[in-house]
Amino acid sequence: MNVIIALLFIDSLSELWVWQLMGRLHPIIVHFPIGVLVVAFFLELFTLGNKRSELRAGIRWLVYIGAGTSLVAVLFGLMLAYGSNYSESTLNLHRWTGIATAVAALSAAGLLYRADLSRRKKDLNIYRSILGLTVLLLTFAGHFGASLTHGEGFISDVLPWNHEVVSEGEFTELLTEVKEHSEMGSVAPQHLNELNVGVRRIFANSCYRCHASDEMEGGLALDSEAAVMAGGDGGPIITPGEPESSELMKRLLLPAGHDDVMPQKGRALFPDEIELIQTWIELGAHWSDEEVLTFREAEMALSKPELPHSGNEFENPVDRFVDIYFKEQGISWQEPVNDTLFVRRVYLDVIGLLPEPGELKEFLSDTSANKRDQLIESLLNREHDYAQHSLSFWNDLLRNAYTGTGFITGGRKQITEWLYDALENNKPYNQMVSELLSPGEKSEGFIRGIQWRGDVNASQTTEMQAAQNLSQSLMGVNLKCASCHNSFVSNWTLKDAYSLAAVFSDTSLAIERCEEPTGDFAEPGFLYSELGEVDKNLPTDDRLEQLADIVTQEENGRLYRTITNRHWQRLMGKGLVEPVDEMDTKPWNQELLDWLAADFIDHNYNQKYLLSLILRSRTYQLPTVGLSAEEARAPSDEYVFKGPLRKRLTAEQFADALTRLAVPVYSSVAYDPFDTRIAEASWIWFDARENGRPAFAPPGQYYLRHTFDLSNDKIINEARLLISADERFELIINGESTVGGHDWREVQNVDVTDYLTTGKNLLAVKAEKRGATAEPAGVLLNMEITYSDGTKSEVRSNTDWKINNQDPDPDWALSDFDDSDWYSVRSFGSSLDNKYWGRLLDFSHESTEDRLQFVRASLVENDDFQKALGRPPREIVITKRDSEPTLLQALELTNGEMVNDVLSRGADRWIREYGEDPEELIRQIYLRALSRPPTGQEARIIGKLLGQKPNNEAVQDLLWAVTMKPEFQMIY
Repeated sequence: MNVIIALLFIDSLSELWVWQLMGRLHPIIVHFPIGVLVVAFFLELFTLGNKRSELRAGIRWLVYIGAGTSLVAVLFGLMLAYGSNYSESTLNLHRWTGIATAVAALSAAGLLYRADLSRRKKDLNIYRSILGLTVLLLTFAGHFGASLTHGEGFISDVLPWNHEVVSEGEFTELLTEVKEHSEMGSVAPQHLNELNVGVRRIFANSCYRCHASDEMEGGLALDSEAAVMAGGDGGPIITPGEPESSELMKRLLLPAGHDDVMPQKGRALFPDEIELIQTWIELGAHWSDEEVLTFREAEMALSKPELPHSGNEFENPVDRFVDIYFKEQGISWQEPVNDTLFVRRVYLDVIGLLPEPGELKEFLSDTSANKRDQLIESLLNREHDYAQHSLSFWNDLLRNAYTGTGFITGGRKQITEWLYDALENNKPYNQMVSELLSPGEKSEGFIRGIQWRGDVNASQTTEMQAAQNLSQSLMGVNLKCASCHNSFVSNWTLKDAYSLAAVFSDTSLAIERCEEPTGDFAEPGFLYSELGEVDKNLPTDDRLEQLADIVTQEENGRLYRTITNRHWQRLMGKGLVEPVDEMDTKPWNQELLDWLAADFIDHNYNQKYLLSLILRSRTYQLPTVGLSAEEARAPSDEYVFKGPLRKRLTAEQFADALTRLAVPVYSSVAYDPFDTRIAEASWIWFDARENGRPAFAPPGQYYLRHTFDLSNDKIINEARLLISADERFELIINGESTVGGHDWREVQNVDVTDYLTTGKNLLAVKAEKRGATAEPAGVLLNMEITYSDGTKSEVRSNTDWKINNQDPDPDWALSDFDDSDWYSVRSFGSSLDNKYWGRLLDFSHESTEDRLQFVRASLVENDDFQKALGRPPREIVITKRDSEPTLLQALELTNGEMVNDVLSRGADRWIREYGEDPEELIRQIYLRALSRPPTGQEARIIGKLLGQKPNNEAVQDLLWAVTMKPEFQMIY
């Protein structure tokens, strides 16, 4: 009874204008906590790792204010919802995600308060998790709110894969022909079939989201003849021959905004589409007995078109086809870019590196007519540089990563070693594909996919992942939609997707539609049965071998068009077919695509040959062009090619450019193609404990010792010692100071032969960890001793060492000092496997000629820096990175810790080399960064800023200014 009274009271209040006004303020008020909490979350990210502690006070207030105002926003939202006329299902989703967001925000505020009182890292991490959950819930609540106010799919409808493919006026010509034939007395079966195909395309684009076999709103499906003729819960929707009596036409002709107008979601139908449906019904609603492709499909067969004739003007086949295209489009050829721009462009496109000033000078002074062709071939022949640059593209395409989801549990396997070998040796593409689909141990990770932990939906099983990845990466087909239900955007069906997945399955594969079993089992088969059948009776390994043969045959023109298109997109910025994963889209130049793909086959599937052909063309060497956002999104059949697009450096290219300009960005590798023998040792430090559990030791000075004996019977030829310490150290051998350092990334490699003696020896390290908070620290040491008889021995940092955190006795660095009351060290991982410092490339006794000259960004694990610049986590196939700049990128480049550190160390390097000659310092920085000397005005302005004795801050400012220039960040 009390509940009823309360509801009646609320109902009466809802009639008051004050209540209604407050409710209508909800859309205004709700944006305040959204903005505040999102800002708090991103600021919190900057404090990870005990960094940017000065932000803590601001974050605290933002969280408290955001939590309080989120509660107010929920109350106003409930007032607005009460008695309103919104879609109940969407309203409930918005209401409960909004309430959950407020609860999470209040919880985050409470947990932050507790963390501030306790000062425990555990409490802080719990708060951070809840704050992240708050932002996630906020995103969902905002999506459902936008669906309420702007219509369902308001956000998702603009995504590229949801774009409609039917365009206004597309059916005008067909309608005209049908009308003419109808007036003459009869309509040909061909036109009836075309009418039916057009109607079915309209249904697929505008109606399937609500009216397909797996989504039958009102009991109506429009994806088969039987379903269309049967109608829905309200009865038949069409009366053949009588459009005016057909319920479908009545709904289509209702005014916009009417409760019963169709379609209710997405855009309204164009006039010619409505007329097409009306004409189809009027002529009897014919349904073709033939298999009808609702969407365009590219031809499978590949034939090599004849080369166009161009006199003596163009030799390169690419230019001949483009010349014809330009004439058709009324476009005039531009002059090729100058040598300086060409060198920078081709270096970055082929090996991903900026040219060295000496390399640039040598090219510019070369007077030979074919020097550009020679440079292209020389770059393609730099096998390791080419492979290390290409690795990023292929890792994205084959979703190969060094770490991430699945690796810890063994549910994922990388293919890096196999892939690098294939790129370094330019393995024929058909062989690469064959080894991916019928793999050996080193290449099986591609079809194994990611074995997700816990329950997964049917479209994410490893077998379905293999089908999706093969289709997308190699064939330019998107099967993700068809993995759950018949696709709304292509001709692929659920059965097609499961048939391909069944090829990879060791057991019978039950078909599920939107997580509901259909009762059917999939028969193994390839998407394009005309290329060959897969024998379902064969064991899995034999089926995979059969599949590889089917996919890689020359008759599979789609496979070779797809890789040709991808390489064109890499070099030109936009593919001959766009989007690159929808190869059924009409290319802007079909003959050029076909000729390149066929020629690729003729030259033994040689990818370097294909790249060389495109790079040597005048087309590639045209000035770059910029596109508007709309032009950049345009599919290839609406795109007009005018020249290569201006491209932004990838995350890996930018990091490598910083390395060339300043100092190495990375010192540790995730994959070493040279398989450098890293010296073995342990990172050792003080064994701090907190509540009995391992913890990081506080900042301060620490003293480490280790004694060892050298035999009197052996003569030492040489002793070399490798040492690194995080953060500062001084090495003392037998009481003598030997070497010091202040950056763990710079491994010290010293000859210590003269410091050793027979009998007892001592290695002592005075180390310091600076800062205000406890963070990882350690010392890493390996000494290799070579004797006159050719034998060797090693002394390593390990758990036998002793450590002290108190000021020791003055004799602590002597071998006979008694360290029995010192502590045992703790190992923080080995030189080969640790959490904090990685595999230091320079921690090796091998010659530098036999290993990487510097660590390329493509060879390291993904980090926050590269993530901010667009390197993907590779949990899904990535075929095209977003090149648009983001706020996160701007923050990282302008105020990121890594950029500041690299430029600061780089400034020290430039001062050491050219500090006495500021003018030359400026010139060399410009040559290395921009491949040109500074202009006179630039040199004068910078010279005044640097002065005669440049300091670190001034040179760092110069480096930062240069790296922020579009000229540095873009490929022109």
